[in-house]
Amino acid sequence: MSVPAPGPPTAHRWKAAAGLLGLGLGFLGAHRLYLRARAWWVYPLLALPALGWALRTQEWYRTPAAFLAALVWAVAVVESIVFCLTPDAAWDARHNPASERRSASGWGPVLVAILAGALGAILVISVLAIAVETWMAARRR
Repeated sequence: MSVPAPGPPTAHRWKAAAGLLGLGLGFLGAHRLYLRARAWWVYPLLALPALGWALRTQEWYRTPAAFLAALVWAVAVVESIVFCLTPDAAWDARHNPASERRSASGWGPVLVAILAGALGAILVISVLAIAVETWMAARRR
């Protein structure tokens, strides 16, 4: 049985970079584009029209479109946490198979995962607070 010859070396993809891109620009699919995922365009396709539609109203944060945009970003934040906490060997097998380097993560991805968890919790609590406030206002009428 012969072992296939490795292809040309490719750019090494870092977990912390993918995590930070998902955290900051996840609604645009930047983290998926960085990892060369095929469906990266789904994120801006959902988030940008929803955000544009939501911003047309005075109370934009109470619209279903704003909820959809926040949901897209929340998915990207969860993906950031998953990327950062993936073991190095599994990360390299999936995202760096032809790279000459091997990942030795250290604290960088862990700190990004902690930051993503904190910001994700703030996002979820904010969306829930707005949803409950809207529901209570509708009940009073």
